[in-house]
Amino acid sequence: MSTAIAENEAIYDRLWCGVPLVPHERWPIWNDLSAELQAGGRALELGCGTLPRVPVSGGYFADLSRAALKRLSEHGGHGVRAAGPLPFCDGAFQVVCAFEVLEHIPEDQATITEIARVLRPGGAFFVSVPVNPALFTDFDDVCGHVRRYDAGALAAQLAAVGLHIERWTTQRNNFSRFTGALVGGLLRGLAYFPRLTMRLKRQAVENQLSRAHSWRSDDLMLSHQDGGLIAIARRR
Repeated sequence: MSTAIAENEAIYDRLWCGVPLVPHERWPIWNDLSAELQAGGRALELGCGTLPRVPVSGGYFADLSRAALKRLSEHGGHGVRAAGPLPFCDGAFQVVCAFEVLEHIPEDQATITEIARVLRPGGAFFVSVPVNPALFTDFDDVCGHVRRYDAGALAAQLAAVGLHIERWTTQRNNFSRFTGALVGGLLRGLAYFPRLTMRLKRQAVENQLSRAHSWRSDDLMLSHQDGGLIAIARRR
């Protein structure tokens, strides 16, 4: 296991011990996810912790956090602890999700290739990542990000394994260098105050739950202005 992965595991294992399990129906993305799952296909979510966007009962989850996997399994989820090849057969899933995950993985192309392998033809990949490398700040470092994506380069990475973005939207993730350093320093300080950290994380989650998505299909590079990309890609 790489140093970056080990550091991410430590950060998020602490976090998922205190963040409540959020019902999947509360996420704005659920309407789009449910449409993909109407035919009864299985769903896999990577690295969701206690914030799953797919139904936990009967769902499949791959995560490094033992705390998160334990809580998901208590609610009927099928969890595996994985940081490499996924232990599933080719085309096993109708939907695969990776929300705020790929930016934590040093060898991201290997993970993207695995996602394409386990997704059946016609299936959908739901993904969100921070974008615009010029916006990388201390905030990203504190969160365990190893990169911010160039949106066009990410689309090319996905297309190389047969995943083609159909529509996308944005989420705000665009601190200035000064603000990013300020927030990063604050988050480091909050590590000594776990209850306050959890309170702030819960508020951040509530903010996400209240934001409706407005989908578009024009130039993906326009997502760089807001700094955060959410996309739906189809397996061909």
